[in-house]
Amino acid sequence: MSMNFDSDLSSKIKRYWDDRARGTKPTSAQATTYDVFLRDLEITKFKQKISDASLPHGSIVVDLGCGDGYATVSVAAAFPSLRFIGVDWSEDMLALARTRCSAQSGLSERVEFRQGDMRLLSDVLHADKFDVFLTSRSMINLVDSEEQYGVIAQIADHLKPGGYYFGSENFMQGQRNFNQLRVAMGLPEIPVRWHNHFFDEKEYAAKTGKHFDSLVLESFLSSYYLATRVIYSAGCHLAGEEPDYFHPIHQTAGMLPPIGDFCPIKLVSMRRKL
Repeated sequence: MSMNFDSDLSSKIKRYWDDRARGTKPTSAQATTYDVFLRDLEITKFKQKISDASLPHGSIVVDLGCGDGYATVSVAAAFPSLRFIGVDWSEDMLALARTRCSAQSGLSERVEFRQGDMRLLSDVLHADKFDVFLTSRSMINLVDSEEQYGVIAQIADHLKPGGYYFGSENFMQGQRNFNQLRVAMGLPEIPVRWHNHFFDEKEYAAKTGKHFDSLVLESFLSSYYLATRVIYSAGCHLAGEEPDYFHPIHQTAGMLPPIGDFCPIKLVSMRRKL
């Protein structure tokens, strides 16, 4: 597949994540986001989806853009009958991932990590077909929609017919909704970061429908964002304090059932067309 890469911006994004990896201790879960409770909520959803898929023994799950391997290792530990491949373009992130994996006895026998660019998926996965692909906010680090939907098409090419794609990715609709609430509470909007490109829901449904069916978008973190990014942040603003990602509200907010659409992150679930 031919895509015109913005090499300057892509290189800058890669350097950003290399620097994040080098500045993170191997035991930390904050290499790819400072909000560790958010990561755990994502992982819980991935485990639910994989469990519901009832995959045969020996099925292979690819975690694309695996970063430090926090999600890869956690999900793999929950499914001893499955094999996992983590792919990332940052060797510094992969060094953290391999260290994390080797710390768990026997896990390295079922989990491997490969360096590669998701935009050139066949270079790292060759012609192989897999049962499940996962992404955790990795697709939004591609520079534009062309690259993103090009990668989704490649994911489809590397999935077995009927295979699953589960992604925790960001969408503009939820971003706008929660920022409207922040403004109503006297808080500044949180902008999309320079190294991120968020999806549009309608475009996503149209573009992915060429390769996948059964698309479901779940705003599973809506209440979590409402509690932490709006209510808690407003309290911090009134008290003249900086928000703390380890404040107990982040842990307790995860117990709330999802209500509304107040978070950019949505869980994508879809299945490769037969």
